[in-house]
Amino acid sequence: MEEFLLTREPLDIVRISTALFVRVEEGEWTGVLEKEVENFENVLKRVLEGVPLEDVERRKKLQSFGTGKKLAKRVRR
Repeated sequence: MEEFLLTREPLDIVRISTALFVRVEEGEWTGVLEKEVENFENVLKRVLEGVPLEDVERRKKLQSFGTGKKLAKRVRR
């Protein structure tokens, strides 16, 4: 998923859903919401560290996911 989010292609719900689907297909999905939120936060942190500062649009899109309780709440919808 990390490599997927670091590509230069635009981020949208279809691309993000595809990345999550690949995780499920490859057996990386734990099925435990709290663990998945934690995993996603860790990936998101590493991805943000790898995105160049001048790529403002990608950084904003990635930061818009939120973290912790805010992210878990979005996942539960």
